[in-house]
Amino acid sequence: MNSTKMPVIENIELMTARVPLPEGPWGDQIHHVTDIEVAIVDVYGSNGHVGTGFSHTSGWCGKTISALIAEIIPDVIGQPLSPRGLWHRSYKYIHDVGGAGVTTHALAALDIAYWDLLGKTLNAPLVDLLGRVRDRVPLYGSGINLHLSIEEVIEQVKRWQRTGYQAAKVKVGKPTLEEDVERLRKIQEAVPGFPLAVDANQGWNFPQALRAFKLFEPLNLLWIEEPLPSDDITGHLRLRERSTTPVALGENVYNLNQFTQYIESGCADYIQADLGRVGGITGYLDIAAVARAHNLPMTPHFVMELSASLLAAVPNISYAEMTDGGRWKDLRIIAEAGEEVDGYYVPSERPGHGIILDRDYLATHKI
Repeated sequence: MNSTKMPVIENIELMTARVPLPEGPWGDQIHHVTDIEVAIVDVYGSNGHVGTGFSHTSGWCGKTISALIAEIIPDVIGQPLSPRGLWHRSYKYIHDVGGAGVTTHALAALDIAYWDLLGKTLNAPLVDLLGRVRDRVPLYGSGINLHLSIEEVIEQVKRWQRTGYQAAKVKVGKPTLEEDVERLRKIQEAVPGFPLAVDANQGWNFPQALRAFKLFEPLNLLWIEEPLPSDDITGHLRLRERSTTPVALGENVYNLNQFTQYIESGCADYIQADLGRVGGITGYLDIAAVARAHNLPMTPHFVMELSASLLAAVPNISYAEMTDGGRWKDLRIIAEAGEEVDGYYVPSERPGHGIILDRDYLATHKI
C-alpha cells in the first residue's frame, strides 16, 4: 500500500462518557459495576472521512485513559494513515509509562478509529479489509448471574439454547464450592448436553482454585475462566498441570508479550483477549496469530458488536461472547452495527467497522 496515496491525520476529537447499566449493577466475586465508561475518538482524515474508535472500562478510570489519549494526539497529527504504523509509533512513544493497561486501553481507541478510517477510505468493510474467513460468527450466552436464583439461571440458559447460542457461561463464587457444584449440576440436568463454562473472575487463591478444579472435574465443563489473578502465570500453569478441565483467560491480560507467556507455558486453552484492552484491532490480530501458531481458539471478551465482527476475519476461533444485558446496543452506546441471526453474529457491510454510536445518548452522559 502506497502511503503517499493515504490521507493524513488532520484532527482527532475526544470525549468520555459514563453510561449507566439500565438493569442495575453487575457483580461477581470481585466486582461491583454500576456504569461503563467509554473513551471515544473521532479521527479526521485529509480526505474528508472520519474514523471512530473507542475503549471502555468497568465504571472507573475512563478519564485516565482519555488523558493518555490526549497526550498521544499531538504526535500523530500530520502522519499518514497506516493503522499498524501508527500503533507502533504510539506504543514506542508511551511505552516508558507502561507497556500494558492504561497504555493499551488508550491505543485501542485510536487504533479502532484508524482501521475504521481506512475502511471508509477504501470503501471496504473491516472484515474484507482484513480478509474475510466466514460470513457469520457463532455466539455463546454469558450471564452476570451470580446473584440470581438457580431457577432464574436455568431459565436464562434455556433461553440461550432456544436462541441458537452454541454454549453457556455462568458465574461461580458462592460462599461454598459445594453450592457452586449443586447449581452447576442443576443447570446440566435442566439443559442436558448443552456445553457449560464457568467464570470465577480471579476470585480464588491457589488452594481454593485447586479444590474447585477437583470438585468441578466430574462436570466436564467447557472451561473454567480466570480462576486466579490474571498476572499469576505460574499459578495457572500449576492448576493446568493438575486438571484436565480447560482454562480460559485473557480479558485482563493486556499485551502480546503477556499472552505469549501464557500460551507458550501451556496454561491457557481459550484465549479471551478484549479488543479494548489489548490495543485494539492491531494488538488483537498479533495475539490471534500467536494463538493460531499453538492451535488455540480466540474467544473474545465483551463488546460483541466489534469483537464478533473481527472474528469473521480470524481463522482460529471458537465463539464470541454475547453478554446478557451487556450488548452495547442494549446499553445505548451503539445505535447501529451488525446483527444477531439464530445465535450467530453477522457483521455489518458498511465501510469500516460499521458501528454507529448513539451520539445523542452518549452526550447526555458525557464526563
